[in-house]
Amino acid sequence: MLIDTHCHLTDERFTDIEKLLEEARMAGVEKVIMPSTSLSDAKKTMEIAEKYEQYCLVGIHPEEVVNLYRVQINSGKTLGGVIENAMEDLEKIIKRSKRVVGVGEIGLDYYWDKEKRTEERQTELFRKQIELAVENNLPAAIHMRGAEEEMRRELLAMKQLPRGQFHCFAGSADFLEIILTMGFYVSFCGNITYKSAENLRGLLKKVPQNRLLLETDSPYLPPEPLRGTVNTPANVKIIAEFMASELNLSTGELSEITSQNTKCLYSLEN
Repeated sequence: MLIDTHCHLTDERFTDIEKLLEEARMAGVEKVIMPSTSLSDAKKTMEIAEKYEQYCLVGIHPEEVVNLYRVQINSGKTLGGVIENAMEDLEKIIKRSKRVVGVGEIGLDYYWDKEKRTEERQTELFRKQIELAVENNLPAAIHMRGAEEEMRRELLAMKQLPRGQFHCFAGSADFLEIILTMGFYVSFCGNITYKSAENLRGLLKKVPQNRLLLETDSPYLPPEPLRGTVNTPANVKIIAEFMASELNLSTGELSEITSQNTKCLYSLEN
């Protein structure tokens, strides 16, 4: 059995969820975990998870802090107040459904904000969502892009960390060692199959097998030979086959290892 731990099925490019999940099942992908990127997205993701007996995460993506800032301006509330209200709403969704198995995706992202004008706001949002995960005894799915030093500083300063997953990992070998020491799991996307991604393949081999997960990050980052298409959960099979070859494992062995890791991290029922 394969499990896709990170796929955005609320994306507008996916118009037939039932067909998408059936195609995934035909490829051996029995379960998916869907992260959310905003409060409204969290509600939609939970509804899909409930309807199709899948799993989801609730959280606010770091880039969404721009929209939270607009809410602050329009409402007259402080940003802290807006974030607190959002955390309350996320917690209501957590309490509402057993299909919610984590908080995510959350993190830091300065890829587009090179001058880090949103750093303070992103940091506050990240800290609050880490607290939400800890308080509800849930794992966190963490996104990091263009923010390795800032993420390192945040994690090392936190008194209490949730268990969790660094999704679509693309950090340095030193940072990988830090998060593995902290107990985090790691996953890579379809870009690990690209010719230019020798660094990712090197990092893959540094991850202990009991900390490795699979994901597609659909609809983004389709694996070779499907670059240029819309990625789907079924393609996690291609990623698994590629990674298994890199690790000198059979696809079945890697599937079993990563499925058990996912069940352990996210406390999946089956």
